[in-house]
Amino acid sequence: MKIIVCDDYLLIVHSLIRDVKRIDEHAECEGFTDSTEAIEYIKSNTIDVALLDIDMPEINGLTLGREILDRYPKANIIFVTGYPEYALEAHELYASSFLVKPVTFDALKKAFEHLRNPVTSLNKETVAGFYRGNNNLGQNIRNFRIKRGLSVPQLAESLGVTARTVYRWENGERSPDIVNFVLLAKTLGVEMHELLE
Repeated sequence: MKIIVCDDYLLIVHSLIRDVKRIDEHAECEGFTDSTEAIEYIKSNTIDVALLDIDMPEINGLTLGREILDRYPKANIIFVTGYPEYALEAHELYASSFLVKPVTFDALKKAFEHLRNPVTSLNKETVAGFYRGNNNLGQNIRNFRIKRGLSVPQLAESLGVTARTVYRWENGERSPDIVNFVLLAKTLGVEMHELLE
């Protein structure tokens, strides 16, 4: 997950980054105290989540949020501000969350659990390991199937495939195509990256 934090107080930037790392230790975080620097950064770097203060000099957080969404419409904006009166404007930007300072860890964690556009934690290392054969896809399918209380024929029926196909996936003889992979995750009630880890 790629995240930027922008607040004109450096201590708040560091505090938010520390808390984000507690939520997702693999998150890639960049912090800024200047909105113009944040704008320069997003010109050449994609982002999944932006934690933005609203009341900042030069370019405020609402304008920065619009710039981000113009470039990355699926980015999640979380406003972190001391001014609750900006809530309506934040809502008009379809922000994922609006947090009023001081922000508790639990409030931030809940905001990440309810992102408007959920972000997978699938990373380059997981993908590279999968293609090197260092994966537990078949075992994970089996474990999540059993945890959900589904038999092989029941899972096969819900996916519209044969039981033999599911057996092959679970034994590592075959891998599901992308459509079945997405359906598997949905049917088993897990995130796609959980099937690969």
